[in-house]
Amino acid sequence: MKELHIAKVSEKIINELPDGALLTVESNGKLNTMAIGWATLGRVWNKPILTVMVRFSRFTHDVIKNADSFTVSFSTEGKLKEIIAKCGSKSGRDIDKFKEYNLTPKYVEGIESPYIAEGDLHIVCKIVYKNTMEPELLSDEIKDRWYKDNDYHTIYYGEVVKVLKNE
Repeated sequence: MKELHIAKVSEKIINELPDGALLTVESNGKLNTMAIGWATLGRVWNKPILTVMVRFSRFTHDVIKNADSFTVSFSTEGKLKEIIAKCGSKSGRDIDKFKEYNLTPKYVEGIESPYIAEGDLHIVCKIVYKNTMEPELLSDEIKDRWYKDNDYHTIYYGEVVKVLKNE
């Protein structure tokens, strides 16, 4: 595993997001991963920050609300594309995705949430802030398109503490 600076992979991350990635979280003995296609990468509080959004209805929301960290694993070489799609269609309430899809959690010292070894690029983050969306502050266009069912997100700000790439 090779450690990289976030600036070396930021364009790749932004370009890979529409194809999906796996957000993985562990807390209080619960471990889950879910497919994501939305995130923001930038600098806040003079730190490299990856923000991810988790809907209230997701099993991952139950896990991440008590977590101190999360990871995002990408499949830049396409090895996980099929699994990302499957993880986006099944809930961790119903199956253990790690057992079902033969995923291997790998841990970084001092970080509770593992990354998925089968990915080839991993962003390891410590949660530094979270905020629940306030529907009344959203534009009507966004509410009408993405929140017709009132299933809003909590936004998690993760300080990027490591970027790992499989060699």
